[in-house]
Amino acid sequence: MLARIFRAASPCLNRFILLYRHYHSPFIAIRERFRKGDHLGTISLFIQMSRERTLNPERPLFLLLLKSSLALSSYRLGISLHAHIIKIGLKNDVFISTALVDMLCKLSCLGPARKVFDEMPERDVAAWNAMLAGYAKYGYVDQAMSLFRDMRCCGVELNALTLSVLLQVCCGGPHDGKLRLGKCIHAYVYRRVLLADIFLCNSLLVYYNHCDSVCASERLFESMGARDVVSWNAMMSGYTRNGFAWRALEAFQLLRVEEGLAPDLVSVETALQACAQIGEEAIFGGEMVHAVLFKFGFPMDVYAENCLLHMYCKCGKIETAHYLFDVMETRNIVSSNIIVHGYVQINEPKKAIAVIRQLRFVEAQISSDVLVNALQAVKLLASRLECVLCMHCLVIKMGYGCDEFVSSSLIDVYGDHGEAEFARKCLDDVVGEQKNATLCYNTMLSVYLHQDYYSQVFELLRLMCQNDCKIDSVTLVNAVSACARCLDLNLGRVMHAYILRKGFDSDVYVATSLIELYSKCGHLSFACWLFSKMSFRSIVSWNSLIHGCVENGFPRVSLKLFFFMQLQDGFMPDSTSVVGAVESIGLRGYENERNYIHNFAIQSGLASDEYVANALISMHARFCEFEKARLVFDGACKDRTVIWNTFMSEYTYHGMLDNAVSVFSLMKHENVSPDSVTILCLLRICAFLGSLSCTSVVHTFICKNGYDSDAHVETSLLDVYAKCGDLHSARLLFDKMNSKTVVSWNSMIQAYGIHGNVEEASNLFSQLQQSGILPTIVTFLILISACSHAGDAEKGWQYIDLMTQAYSLSPGREHFSSFIDLLGRRGLIKEAYEFLENLPVNPGVSAWGALFGACRAEGNLKVGLAAAKKVFDIDPLHCGYYSLLSNMFMEAGRCIDAFRIRRKVESMQVKKVQGYSMIESIY
Repeated sequence: MLARIFRAASPCLNRFILLYRHYHSPFIAIRERFRKGDHLGTISLFIQMSRERTLNPERPLFLLLLKSSLALSSYRLGISLHAHIIKIGLKNDVFISTALVDMLCKLSCLGPARKVFDEMPERDVAAWNAMLAGYAKYGYVDQAMSLFRDMRCCGVELNALTLSVLLQVCCGGPHDGKLRLGKCIHAYVYRRVLLADIFLCNSLLVYYNHCDSVCASERLFESMGARDVVSWNAMMSGYTRNGFAWRALEAFQLLRVEEGLAPDLVSVETALQACAQIGEEAIFGGEMVHAVLFKFGFPMDVYAENCLLHMYCKCGKIETAHYLFDVMETRNIVSSNIIVHGYVQINEPKKAIAVIRQLRFVEAQISSDVLVNALQAVKLLASRLECVLCMHCLVIKMGYGCDEFVSSSLIDVYGDHGEAEFARKCLDDVVGEQKNATLCYNTMLSVYLHQDYYSQVFELLRLMCQNDCKIDSVTLVNAVSACARCLDLNLGRVMHAYILRKGFDSDVYVATSLIELYSKCGHLSFACWLFSKMSFRSIVSWNSLIHGCVENGFPRVSLKLFFFMQLQDGFMPDSTSVVGAVESIGLRGYENERNYIHNFAIQSGLASDEYVANALISMHARFCEFEKARLVFDGACKDRTVIWNTFMSEYTYHGMLDNAVSVFSLMKHENVSPDSVTILCLLRICAFLGSLSCTSVVHTFICKNGYDSDAHVETSLLDVYAKCGDLHSARLLFDKMNSKTVVSWNSMIQAYGIHGNVEEASNLFSQLQQSGILPTIVTFLILISACSHAGDAEKGWQYIDLMTQAYSLSPGREHFSSFIDLLGRRGLIKEAYEFLENLPVNPGVSAWGALFGACRAEGNLKVGLAAAKKVFDIDPLHCGYYSLLSNMFMEAGRCIDAFRIRRKVESMQVKKVQGYSMIESIY
């Protein structure tokens, strides 16, 4: 029976098989090409068969074609397929429309995708998910939330993919909103008993880690019944993202040991990132991860190799990283940047430059990141300007002359070399192309600020406002710092008003700069009020107020802040905090406080910091505790010259010249290179000794070490030669100076003045005027003193008149004192007294003392007693003036009055310091 039925049906069956093969053999061929990944061949075969009309247009075929167009990232091809779908009548097919929406969204064509979505007659949850995923991928949070509300209104049931996409949308919104919505989704998942879905739980883990809620993600992770590699990867990534790199490495170990899972490439790359975040302490963990990478035979793509390079650079194994870089089969711009940045980080700029030179021979183009690191290497080299100019040429050749980040680095390097004009030209080039170059403006402001060009800071700030350039917190910090440094409180208040109007007062850095401004300008109470109103304080804020209290003479308050910083906000003091406390204790003078801060610095490990060590040495030296200062010096890091200079200068200041010379000898023995400050300390020792032979030796040392072109060193050397009586050598040195500052001129004029050569001093002053350098009040003080030594009252009066009338300089107490001494030497006692009486300001004790001394020399007891009364009203404990009055009485024959003055001095227990003179003969 069955055989008869089969034989009867066989002709129809054969015709069906032939018909199936006719229509479906082309589809099978297209599908095979798609499975092999030949997407272009898939599309070509479809076009060919469509022309031959051997292809049956059906849903599976177009789903394959849409996937191929997505793989080829071809928007035009997708639109053509869309038109073909409409033409053959498959427009209303929900599966094809959903695939079309998904393709257009992934090609970032959200507008056309939404149009297709809106035209769909019916939509299933997959279509909604595709459109939601498109909005989530490109950060359109509001549109995604609006679409989700429409989805709920249509009564569509949510699935795990919908919730996962919603969590992705939450990650792109404001912090408060996304945290609240994410918790609602978590509650929905819990209520619908969907926590068994590993994919959904993994999405929740990623969401909580993105919201910096590591504790929440840990609790969810522990409660999961089953975990896969993606779950562990999500936790490792969350730990690394939130700064818990050691936990990420621990999770990598547990993944393999406890769970028995094989890590994938993402696990390895995340572990390498965690090692890089930790640094040198994680080098063994990084090498272990590297071994796992080879053990499991993962394909080494460029990203994985770059992770290895980054890990070894951050962990201090730059040689290993460079070896891996050399053996890489394929590199990208990130690989080069990692190596160059690694050498910059370990302060090896020469090797960084060598890598860049090598890249120039291999690659035609260098990335902007590499150029930024190259400029940083040039900055570390502290090389000549020619090297910076070469890098500038390379920047222009590579086409990055107007790149904001590269130009900002270039401005910074020029500023570090003291070339503000070149830096400004770079800024002008960038501004010519793009007005809103805030980063470059901020860097230029910082350059001007560090070079004390305060007027240029404010001019550049006005230019930013004129060009409608965005002003951020960094801009305002630079502007307020400029106001603080030039002590311009009025302009600082204008900046404060602008900060309040624009809402920057809540920024901790801006608020800290305002505290510094008011502290430096003497308005400490207002600075304290600003500090108390800060909602969040950083350690920099505390340090600013601590140092502000010290500078304004409130060391007790400064110390209280030092302790409150630790008790209230829990900040551990850094080197700046400790330096502020040391300076406060130095002003108070209590021994127990000095011992406390000394021990605190040692126990906290900050005593080796050069700034803390310098402050401690100066504090102990101020109270002549040189044994304790020596302990600090011995325990400090002596690689830098600064601490040697501090110790030498303190010994010199307190007259312990032998100890200062011993420190210098030890410095040479330790192979520490001296700087200009070291030379100045040596010259100060020579000035104290008055030794011409020592000065000659130091002069030889200066020439040998290349400091003979330093203007400060040359001026100091000139001054020492003059003080040692060798005017000839001083003048030769002055004439050979390439760049003479006003200080240099003042020193040479003073040299002639103290030796009584007023005529030569006057000639030199005339040359100063002709050179174009403006004289200062110190210049005129030196000239008036020279006239006083020579007794030339007429010329002294001419200099006072020139100072006030021609140069608009106000004379100080020192000028009045020198002029009174000049009048007294000429015997013009009455004129000197009338001059002081008619002054609108208090001339000070020095001026009245000069008149007092002149009265004794001239025997004018009447005016002398009047001058003595003025002196003792101002300074009642000056023993020298009491001795002078006693001698005046004795010379006038009033022995009883002289005896009474001496008894008074003895009862006051005031001793006169004996003077001495020490100078080595030049003959």
